[in-house]
Amino acid sequence: MQHTGGVTDVVPRSSRPLHAAWLGGVCAGLADHLRWSPLVLRVLFVALAATRLVGVVLYLVLWLVMPRAAERPTAPGIEAATRTGMRSAATELRPVDYGVAGALGLLGVGLLWIVQTSPWALDPLLLAAGLLATGGLALIWWQADQSSTREVRRAGLRWWLAPLVAHRSTIAAIAVGLTALAAAIGLVVVQQTRLGEVGRLLLVLGLAVAGIVLAGLPWVLRGRQALAQARDDKLLSDARADMAAHLHDSVLQTLALIQRQAKDPRAVVRLARRQERDLRQWLYGETTDESSLSRALTVVAEDVEADHGIDIDLVTVGDCELSSEVTALVRAAREAMVNAARHAGVERVDVYAEVDPDQVSVYIRDRGAGFDPAAIDADRMGVRGSIIERVDRAGGQAIIRSSPGEGTEVRLELPR
Repeated sequence: MQHTGGVTDVVPRSSRPLHAAWLGGVCAGLADHLRWSPLVLRVLFVALAATRLVGVVLYLVLWLVMPRAAERPTAPGIEAATRTGMRSAATELRPVDYGVAGALGLLGVGLLWIVQTSPWALDPLLLAAGLLATGGLALIWWQADQSSTREVRRAGLRWWLAPLVAHRSTIAAIAVGLTALAAAIGLVVVQQTRLGEVGRLLLVLGLAVAGIVLAGLPWVLRGRQALAQARDDKLLSDARADMAAHLHDSVLQTLALIQRQAKDPRAVVRLARRQERDLRQWLYGETTDESSLSRALTVVAEDVEADHGIDIDLVTVGDCELSSEVTALVRAAREAMVNAARHAGVERVDVYAEVDPDQVSVYIRDRGAGFDPAAIDADRMGVRGSIIERVDRAGGQAIIRSSPGEGTEVRLELPR
């Protein structure tokens, strides 16, 4: 993780791009990650491979550790077929790659000959066993990368083995790889002349188990990755289904109502605004239950819109559960909305609610006729009794600012 100018940059994890791979994609993946030339890394691995097979072991370890890169996007139909296993990914080498591969092979043979004629040479039997073992593992692991895992996404143990038997070529390649592993084990056992019969038997069993584990490890990892991808796909599918259900239950129903009331512009506007609030709450995770401040204000705003034919533009920030005090605040807010609808002479009223850790605030604003708060008669329950005194009894305060011709703002505050 790197920090640059206060911004945290996450270093991406290296992966193996199979579309650029000659074998396992290790060199291509490291080249992308390090911003090096793949040819430099391939030469380096060839040189290390000629040094007592160190490069071969390192390559195999990285082959296991580095995950496969995500496939490059293609046409939607081809991409879907590849993802479901109906079409295999193309990994053919370009003609120029064969020439470079041949040159690297000759380089490796030459370096190996030089090392084998030096004091650091390996025993010929051990060298042959190492080459057979690594060749067999590479062939089996390559099949694990190239074979389809579409059946792994299904339930049941037998589906884990489905990729192994998907094609006859896969079975043949695995058989050849296992044969090479068996030959390598035989060479190692033959080379151990000092062991007795029991020691040789234990050595054979140990090497056989290790060979089977190494041969099957990429398949197990591939299966686990496929199952994890299947779970992610299931979550995505469920999310899409939930969205489709919500759109059907809300948007499509509202559109049907709009179609029926197309001749009433105000009814159409009210339906559209109600649907807008519903979608905004759902999309941004602001959905609330029936016992919350946000839901209560939404119901109140919808009732005032339906009863008085005006638009209530409601915005809520935060939410809290309804208590007796908060319920009193909601009722006072409703009375302020009704007063604005009846006396302000406007077609729209703005309502803003905010829930802080220490206070609940509701603002009701209109740009209508306005009035003089000092001139309110004592018997006017709409403002004094239903708003000011109601909030005061709940432990809060109501502040009303208005003047003739400049609209009205009612601010309701309740400590938590």
